[in-house]
Amino acid sequence: MTASLSPRFFPLVGSLALLFLLVHFSHFSTGGANPQGAFTIYGRVYLPDGQPATRVKVILEMTNGLARDVLSDDDGDYEFRSIGGGRYRLKAVNPAAPEQYSDPAESDSTRAYANRVNIDVYLRLPLHGKKEGANPGTVNVAEAAQNIPKPARKAYEQGLKFQKENQADKSLASFNRALELYPEYFQALAERGNLLMQSNKLAEALDDFERALRINDKYSPALRGAAYCNIQRRNYEEAVSQLEKSLLYEPKIALSHMLLGYARLSLKRYDQAKQSLEQALKIGGDNIARARVYLAEVFAHEQKFKEAVDEIRAYLKLRPDAADAGSLRKMEEDWRARGRTPKDKH
Repeated sequence: MTASLSPRFFPLVGSLALLFLLVHFSHFSTGGANPQGAFTIYGRVYLPDGQPATRVKVILEMTNGLARDVLSDDDGDYEFRSIGGGRYRLKAVNPAAPEQYSDPAESDSTRAYANRVNIDVYLRLPLHGKKEGANPGTVNVAEAAQNIPKPARKAYEQGLKFQKENQADKSLASFNRALELYPEYFQALAERGNLLMQSNKLAEALDDFERALRINDKYSPALRGAAYCNIQRRNYEEAVSQLEKSLLYEPKIALSHMLLGYARLSLKRYDQAKQSLEQALKIGGDNIARARVYLAEVFAHEQKFKEAVDEIRAYLKLRPDAADAGSLRKMEEDWRARGRTPKDKH
C-alpha cells in the first residue's frame, strides 16, 4: 500500500504494511554446487517496520528433526555454520514482542551454488489480535454457531496456507471458493479483505470487511481492517467508531490504539489522541514506535515543544533510517527553536 494518510507525516503504511511483509531468499553464486559439504546459512532478521531485529531468536529446523538456534546480533544478522546438506526451514521469534511472528522460510542446499546460503527472515504482526484480550464468549459464540461445510472450511484453510506462503493469487482463489460454498463465512471475508488491502483495493477490501461485520458485528479483525480502510480514505469519524468497538473485544492490541490515536489526531481531538497514543506505547513499547511521532504532534499543539522534541528524538534513535527521517529532523529543529525561552536565545 502506498496511499498517504496525512500531509503532516509520511504514510502510516510503515506500521500497517507489516501485515503483508514477504519472506524471500537470495543465494550467493560464487562457485559450483556443494550439496555434500558443510553449509553456512546466514542472513538478516527484520522487524515489522523494516528495521533490523536485534537479539531475536532464529531457529533452524532440519527434516531429520534436529534444530539449532542463535540470537541475531546488534545489526540483526545471524549465522549458522557447519550445516549438513538437505532441506531446512528458518523462523524467528522476538522475546520482547511475542505477538510478532515470521512465516517459515524453507530452502534446500541442493539449490545453492556455493556453500553459503543467504536467507533473510521478516517478522510481522497479525491483523488479528491476541485472544487473551478479548471479552469471553463474544466472537467465539458467533463462530460456534456457524455450520461451515467441510469443503468451505478446507478451502479457507488452504487460503490461509497460501497466504502464509505469499501466494496471493492462490490464496484469493481459495477464499473466493470458501465464500462460494458458504457466503456467511465472515472469517474468509476478513482474510480476503486483507489480501485486497495488500493490493491497495481499498473499496473492495472495505466491502468485504463490512460484509463480515453484517454477519458478526463483534469480529475485531474485521473492525480493525475496516477502520484502516477508512483512515486511508480519510473517513476518520467512522474509523474512530470502529476502532473503539474493536478495542472493546481486544483491548490489548497496541496497533489498534495507535490507529485510534492517529484518527483522533486527524479530527483534532488532541486529549483523546494523547490517551490512545500513550496507551499504544505502554502496550507495544518500541515495537509501536511510530506512535511517538503522532504523540509529538499532540505536544506541539499544546505548545509543549520540549516534549515534542523528546518524542521525535526517541523515535529517530530507534528508527534512524526511517523514510521520513530527514523531515522529522527538520521538524525537531523547528520545535527546539520554538521551545527556547528568551533567556536561552541570549
